[in-house]
Amino acid sequence: MAWTTKELRHQGMFLNAALFEPETKPGEKYPLVLFLHGAGERGNDLELVKKFTPGADVFTTDEWQAEHPCYVLAPQCPANMSWPAFTELLIFTLASISGEYPIDACRKYVTGVSMGGAGTWNLLCHSPQLIAAAMPVCGYADPFLVRKAKHVPVWAFHAADDPVVPVTGEYRSPHGARGVGTRMVMSSLRSAGNHDAHYTEYPAGHMEGVWKTHPHGSWTAAYNEKEALEWMFSKSTFDRYEVEMVCPGVFYIEDFNSDSMYLVEGKEKALLIDTGLGGESLTEVVRSLTSLPVMLAVTHAHGDHMALSHKFGRFYMSGKDIPLMDRMRGMMPKNTSTAEDVIDIHDGDVIDLGGVQIEVLELGGHTPGSVLFVDRTHKCLFTGDALGLWMQVPMALPISEYRKNLLAVKEKLSAPGYTELAFLGGHRRQEGGVYYQPQYVPNSYEKIDDMLHLCTLLLSEELEGKPHPAGFDEPAFEASYQTANMVYKKSVLK
Repeated sequence: MAWTTKELRHQGMFLNAALFEPETKPGEKYPLVLFLHGAGERGNDLELVKKFTPGADVFTTDEWQAEHPCYVLAPQCPANMSWPAFTELLIFTLASISGEYPIDACRKYVTGVSMGGAGTWNLLCHSPQLIAAAMPVCGYADPFLVRKAKHVPVWAFHAADDPVVPVTGEYRSPHGARGVGTRMVMSSLRSAGNHDAHYTEYPAGHMEGVWKTHPHGSWTAAYNEKEALEWMFSKSTFDRYEVEMVCPGVFYIEDFNSDSMYLVEGKEKALLIDTGLGGESLTEVVRSLTSLPVMLAVTHAHGDHMALSHKFGRFYMSGKDIPLMDRMRGMMPKNTSTAEDVIDIHDGDVIDLGGVQIEVLELGGHTPGSVLFVDRTHKCLFTGDALGLWMQVPMALPISEYRKNLLAVKEKLSAPGYTELAFLGGHRRQEGGVYYQPQYVPNSYEKIDDMLHLCTLLLSEELEGKPHPAGFDEPAFEASYQTANMVYKKSVLK
């Protein structure tokens, strides 16, 4: 177990960081704590960050590591700057670090003090899906933006008589940021629907009388609250689902892996479209949204879309994808669904929910049996990954065949009643590409035209893709045209 120095870089941004690496065992994954220091530790001397106590060191003690072995990442903010300037870099680091170290992607925790407490709130406002739980101490935040963290467990701390960052009311930081104190932030977070939002406010005189420290130093007490530390480490995003209403009768459900599911209600039945890769509490989430009998429809047989199919008995899916099910067992080891559980669906089939009819459109390409589901009652088109588009995966069809299928879909969507649909994809959060980047490129009618043109360019060899790291059985390449993007392998260029 030791501290090392790590450079954090992304799109021209740079931070030095201290990284504590625990003793690890082969095949095991470990939590990560991201610690954000206060204004007094800015500069270019990482020893200031490592020696700040209590802080990151709380998680590196022999006692804590014996019970909770974990990685601790403590970046250092440059002098005269503050954490919001490095939001994209910190989000990129949280998103990508599991690929560098054996870090559990579902157990990334963020905590910080004063300016770092505000930095913690800032990350919760901008990329809450990456954070399993957070402990902001004597910080401040935008009370409206923080509502985006309504699904994230938070335990916040502040002293009532803090003269540096007021516990309530508006605060204008000398570092350029502004917000309100923790008491008001927590009220806003709870009003957004966060039922796992805890707040400890130390009474006036507590920090000086009990801890013999300045009232702003509430971290001295907070990081000695072992109950809170244990609580934070008990949290995981694996079984956490985010739910939004698209419109009355249609719900959007997102899991930890940025897999998007949709629940559609009719008068007699409800249909869940895809299951994602998350925990089995998905069934409880679905039951909380509807009292109707629920059937499952799968857009295609990849693990991130059907890992929990066995929880729903028989389900709708194209029989063309049945051969993929066994190939996906490694991605969904608990799945016990077999070919006998599949209710084969074809182009033009209708799933009747009572007053709401779900029409099947075949769009083979990403997989042989990829389908779209059309709900003309609610004006929704559920696209799965058919417009994504990863064509380097096993069993992907030739691009020429995909283009032919896409032309047929375009013709169908040009007919009356199909021209004003909302496109709801299988990874809605990633429609800008990778979700920690600002671009937004939604699935759309425009994207169908652009994808057709991209297929033509690739087949005519007028466009050559760049190497892409996500290859499977052969090297992968990536190419784009306006709103369309494709990752492919040379064997599908026919």
